[in-house]
Amino acid sequence: MWNNRPIIIRIKRHENVHPFIQALHAQHVPLKRVVFREQEVAFETTMHYLPKIRRVRSRYRLKVAIYYADELQVFRAQLWTLLGLALMILIPLLCAQVIWRIDIKAATPELEERLGETFQDTFHLETPISKKDLPSDAVIRQKLLEGHRDLSWVHIEKHGGRVILRPQESPKQTKQTNEKLATHLVATKSGVITHFNIQNGERKISVNDTAYEGDVLVSGVIESGEDQVFVGAKGEVYADYWLECSFKIPTKLTMETLQQKQWRVLVKGIHQEKEKVDYVQKKDLPNWLNPYVSIVEEQYTKKMQVELDESKIDSLLIPLLHEKVLRSLPAKTVIKKENLLQVKWGNGTVEGKVLFLVNENIASPIQGLQGE
Repeated sequence: MWNNRPIIIRIKRHENVHPFIQALHAQHVPLKRVVFREQEVAFETTMHYLPKIRRVRSRYRLKVAIYYADELQVFRAQLWTLLGLALMILIPLLCAQVIWRIDIKAATPELEERLGETFQDTFHLETPISKKDLPSDAVIRQKLLEGHRDLSWVHIEKHGGRVILRPQESPKQTKQTNEKLATHLVATKSGVITHFNIQNGERKISVNDTAYEGDVLVSGVIESGEDQVFVGAKGEVYADYWLECSFKIPTKLTMETLQQKQWRVLVKGIHQEKEKVDYVQKKDLPNWLNPYVSIVEEQYTKKMQVELDESKIDSLLIPLLHEKVLRSLPAKTVIKKENLLQVKWGNGTVEGKVLFLVNENIASPIQGLQGE
């Protein structure tokens, strides 16, 4: 019986009412709550027997009114109602397990395009995909930072079935050039060699080997038989090493965030220069126009008050420590991983220790012939 929804049948009093009810009994139609009133007769049955009731009614030429008995019920225990309720619950749950979009929001379209190509070449993901197939945040961040050394951090936001990658560029640092080639490149720190970027010299250590402070990484003197030929040493040698840092910062912070860049046309005498605006660059105009008009690219800064708590460790505290440590390291340095060793809250401050896996150029040039 696929439809047991209860209905109420109301019939006006007529001499054929009793034969009508007897005919229904003869066809095994269950009648419940049969009520005889002065003007009508009412009884309750189910939708399953409605075709039989209509056939018998037409034979006795009676007028009937049909009402649903459960119209005031919020939930009806019917097959289709149960299936609809199950689908209403299951469909959002299933959709929540799928990543529908992966977007990259960067400061420039060029950076977005480069980061998108790196992400696709590295992970080969086509949306929609299951959340189980999406790499962890740490893996995504590590691969992108390794491929783009001009980035200091990649914020990863997840909103339902959408993932947003927000790269943060490293502060610009001036490069110090040394025209005179060094005799050797030696290690300033101990670490595991990951890769080389050598223009001159001969490698004295291999990738995945452990270098110790003071070891010769690249030699600028090549032995040819009994002779030594000076070719100079120039380049970079990157190695992984662990850096442990202690921190103590207040829980209430005032942060400044850079807003989107935009171009503006300033007419002198009409537009006033705005406070808290950094002019990134300015267009060169003809001499006759320059005293009257300026075309500048503006960078706004927005201040916001943030209070640290345990829920903001991964989203705010770790990125702050990451950025602070990265600023103290040389250019092109990448922090691959962070492990929070301990954290303590109290008296309006948070303090603890964090362990960073750093990839840095550990090669330092030295002058003068030295033993290897």
